[in-house]
Amino acid sequence: MIKQEFLRLAYQFPVAAAMKSNEDMEVALQSDALLLFLLKGDAFQIAPFIKEAHQRGKGVVVHMDLVSGIGKDRAGIQYLRQVGVDAIITSRSQLVSAGRAEGLTTIQRLLLLDDSALDNGVRSIARAAPDIVEILPGIIFPEVAQTLQRLLPGPFIAGGFIRTAADVARVQAAGSILSSSSTYALWRRAAVE
Repeated sequence: MIKQEFLRLAYQFPVAAAMKSNEDMEVALQSDALLLFLLKGDAFQIAPFIKEAHQRGKGVVVHMDLVSGIGKDRAGIQYLRQVGVDAIITSRSQLVSAGRAEGLTTIQRLLLLDDSALDNGVRSIARAAPDIVEILPGIIFPEVAQTLQRLLPGPFIAGGFIRTAADVARVQAAGSILSSSSTYALWRRAAVE
């Protein structure tokens, strides 16, 4: 999936389903969410899930650092590309470069614990040049959005502690193109419109 297709899906529905279990995966397939973020699991369950998700018009994004059984290297990214993954999430700059080389949309996570994490993370992300930056915890995105938008080109995803439609609206108003959430209710169009 190219970045423009990812963005098209993000603009069609403002919440990505953040999945950490088989139950989450089943619920996400039935939901209105168009982007499905696989944050846990193993390599053996990815291919059939991707096939079903694609049949339903959904994009699948795999967190390289958290899904087991996938090498955290170029070969791991090549495997994901072969099974049809649309994008990767990672906090590792070298995987961003490898993902981009394989034609995948790349999302680099920025965990904001304090000002030092912000400064170091911005430098790392500026060097890696991912397609998209995911800010964690996403709930603080409105407080740091102006700084991030001044220092990085974006676009930005807000992930973590997004639990209500009001949270989604607040991070969108601050400039986030998408929220990622594990709250099932937010995976339904009626909850976020």
